[in-house]
Formats: sequence, structure tokens, C-alpha cells
Amino acid sequence: MSPRGIVLDAGALIHVESDPRGRVYGACRDVLDAGTPALLPTVVLAQVWRASPQQAPVSVLRRMYRSVPFTEDVAEAVGRLLAAAGTSDVVDAAVVIAAVSHNCAVLTSDPGDLGKLADAVGVQVPLIVV
Repeated sequence: MSPRGIVLDAGALIHVESDPRGRVYGACRDVLDAGTPALLPTVVLAQVWRASPQQAPVSVLRRMYRSVPFTEDVAEAVGRLLAAAGTSDVVDAAVVIAAVSHNCAVLTSDPGDLGKLADAVGVQVPLIVV
């Protein structure tokens, strides 16, 4: 795992829901045990959260991670990034902005879209595919 810490995308949360003690959970534990940043953008949680009993593993994980709020400043940065990349996924852009802002890798199931956004930022954002 990255010593830089990680930001979770929606695919990582969905993976935890379907495999509570699987690869994503292990990666999250490794990051937390190393004392590096473990971040969950609130907009990612909004995209995935449905408060169902099947989401108990997601609920556990979200308490382990530090929330990254979707503030007005983040919204503006997301808009600029979407314009630069020529894409429209607000949540993916917020994940990349969080990773760049906090010098983290991204735990993702969508390396293509996130890679395009990272390229548009002009900063190397490590993508850890689940």
C-alpha cells in the first residue's frame, strides 16, 4: 500500500459492501495501521449510501476514515477539473481533488476515468485498482 495514504472512491465502498473482509478492507487497515491519511469524500458517501442492512461494512469503514467535505472551494476546483478534462462526473473529480490536495493515492474500481482526470490536473495520482 501507499505510504501516502488513500482516498476511497465509490467503487471501493461498493467492494467493501460485497466483500466485507476482502482486499479493500485489508488495504484500508494497512493504511490506518501505518498512520497515514485515510480519507472518504462526503460526496462519495452520498453516491453510495442507502442505509440498508447490507451496508453495515460500509458503515464500519466510514467511521474509520476522515471525511473530506464537499465545500464551495472543492466545488469550484471540481468544476475547473471537469472543464480541463472534458468530463462530467462530479464524484470522480472530487476524489481526484481530494487525492491531490492531501497527497494520497486513490483506491478505485474505475482507473480509466480517474486516470483521465488525474492527467488533466497534471499531477501524478497513484491509482490502486480493486
